[in-house]
Amino acid sequence: IAEDHFHPKGKVPSEHTLKVFEKARQTLPFSDRQDFEEWERGFIARREDPKIMADAGNGAWDKERYEFLDAPYKIDSVHPSLLRISGLNNNYGLYEVIPGIYQVRGVDLANVTFVRGKTGWIVFDPLTALETSRAAKELLDEHVEVLPVVAVVYSHSHGDHFGGVRGLVSREDVAAGKVEIIAPRDFMDFAVAENVYAGNAMNRRLFFQYGVLLPASPFGHA
Repeated sequence: IAEDHFHPKGKVPSEHTLKVFEKARQTLPFSDRQDFEEWERGFIARREDPKIMADAGNGAWDKERYEFLDAPYKIDSVHPSLLRISGLNNNYGLYEVIPGIYQVRGVDLANVTFVRGKTGWIVFDPLTALETSRAAKELLDEHVEVLPVVAVVYSHSHGDHFGGVRGLVSREDVAAGKVEIIAPRDFMDFAVAENVYAGNAMNRRLFFQYGVLLPASPFGHA
């Protein structure tokens, strides 16, 4: 309803928009629940606190903001297909993918994967921030096994796939050869080109493309 809008000039969807939404509900295969069954498979545990604080005192990640997605039947201001994928993205916690491979989801923009190696954990894509990456490892330690991180793999040069590495390993351990960092060829060139040279433009694109400056709500960022 309009009273729930975060902005005083905000409006509810028009009758034309609601017709588009209703057509989507009637024609898209929402009865296919395979994605949701896979979403639940292998679940082990989740953090008790949905908020992860940064070392500087601000919030690093707040899962609580998206709790409104847990009751999607009450939302008629988001396209049903977008609402469905938002619900799937709302998964949260530690999962066993297959024996020996674990994933922590929903504590950052990306997922972090832990593979049990012969001498310790091999980590794929250590998230955006050291605090969220550290929180993911703590969840793994608590519910699976405490092992050292012996290797970190960056799949590509987007910040949410490497920015949190210092939450898992120290510069000293990497320099001493205790941890191996594995990255694509010319990784640093691409990381600097996108995140530094084009950083301002990329941020502007991010704000428009994903609406991340809007408050999380049925009328804002879902």
